[in-house]
Formats: sequence, structure tokens, C-alpha cells
Amino acid sequence: MSLKICSLASGSKGNCCYVSDGKTDIVIDMGISATRAEKCLSVLGADPDGIKIIITHSHSDHINGLKNFCKKHPTARVICQRESATAVARATGVMPAVAPRSYLAGTVRVTAMPASHDVPCFGYVLSDGANRVSVMTDIGKIEKNQLDELVSCNIVMLEANHNMDMLFANPHYTQMLKARIASSHGHLSNADCASACAYLAAHGVKSFILAHLSEENNTPKTALDEVRRAIADAGVDGVNIIAAEQNAMTGLFEVC
Repeated sequence: MSLKICSLASGSKGNCCYVSDGKTDIVIDMGISATRAEKCLSVLGADPDGIKIIITHSHSDHINGLKNFCKKHPTARVICQRESATAVARATGVMPAVAPRSYLAGTVRVTAMPASHDVPCFGYVLSDGANRVSVMTDIGKIEKNQLDELVSCNIVMLEANHNMDMLFANPHYTQMLKARIASSHGHLSNADCASACAYLAAHGVKSFILAHLSEENNTPKTALDEVRRAIADAGVDGVNIIAAEQNAMTGLFEVC
């Protein structure tokens, strides 16, 4: 068995992540255009008509492309948690199937974890039975029970949204917006992401994808440096860390 993960896009302008066990193709969120998603899926050899789309929450950068994608591919199945279903349907005209906290999406076991955000939001752990990957973004704080769920993952995709100094020095953001982003129901800072990654690395996680980086309040180098430093300070080496981008796919990572 093997499990593959690839970020198609990650950031405040649109999010979409691909996960597959070779039998079931899944995307987490459809915040990019249907055309772009189709092109990315073609590169990966995935059939858009058979995709299962799992939605984290109803913010536009996670569902912007959903309506058009489902019009073009009506057999694609959309799934979300009960708390998000009405808002997703209202925003897109697409009524998702409502799933329990743990369920099978085709041959992949999906476990939903509530995330601390300003609308109902969920991170996901996906497993082929032997391997596990996780996608956890749009989270203002990460709890110990969530970390304990992630320690058994082969690859963790975790939000590193902003550098706190850059955020509060940003002249284009209001104080209210800065406070929202930095709050426990906003987005995860580099420092908090680094602390979480250091904990996970010390407990055996070897690969991380940093996600949802702000284009105004962060840079890939800034995020990577903070996380690498925290992991090194924890006395752990041999860890692979990359930063997902807004306008490009990552490589296709496989665990088996």
C-alpha cells in the first residue's frame, strides 16, 4: 500500500490538496478554479469525474471553484462535516454529503478534527490502513489532543500563516484584522507551527509541508527557518520540510 499527497495550491487566494492511495483520489478543498484543478489533476493522472472533494470549511479561499467544478464534473462527490454543510451549500449551490467524524471515502479512511477558527472548520487525517497523512490549516491554535492524533502521521501538512512581527508591522491591515488573524480563532503563526512541528518531530514525524503562508505577512524562507530552528533546538535531525506555494504545485510525496 502507499499514500500520496500533493499541494495543488496553498494560501489566502485559494487552497486545494490532493491525496490518493492509488485507488481513491481525494482533494481537500476546491479554492482554485475548475480549470486549474483539472490541469493539476491531469498532471497527477487523476480523473476529475471520480474525485472525492472533502471540504474543510466555508471560507471562499477553500470553496471558490467548487460550483464550477461540480457543474463540469457532476459525478465528483463533495463531502463535509455537518457543521459546515449549510454554509457551503449557501455559498456554492452545491449540497455536500454529510459525514461522521471518521468514515471511509472510497478506500481511504478519513478522520475529521475540529479546528479552532472563526467558522466551523476541520482538519483531516487520511489513512490507507498502513500509512497516514494529515492536512491541518486555518487553525488559530493547536491542541494537545490534535498533536497526539498527528504523531502517527508519515507526513503532516500544517499551517504556518504569518510571522507575528510582519503581521503587526503591516501598514495595510487594520488593527481589527491583525487581531483576528493572531487570535486563537484565526491562523497559526510560524512560532506556533514551529513549536508543534518540533513536538511532532521529537515523536517521530519525519516530513512536513508548511501551508497557507500569507503573501503579505510571511515568506517561505521565514517560515522554513523558524520551523527548522525549532526542530534543531529539539535535538532532532533528518526531517524533511517544504513550504507549499500559492501559485505552484508541490512535488508528489509518497509514503509506503
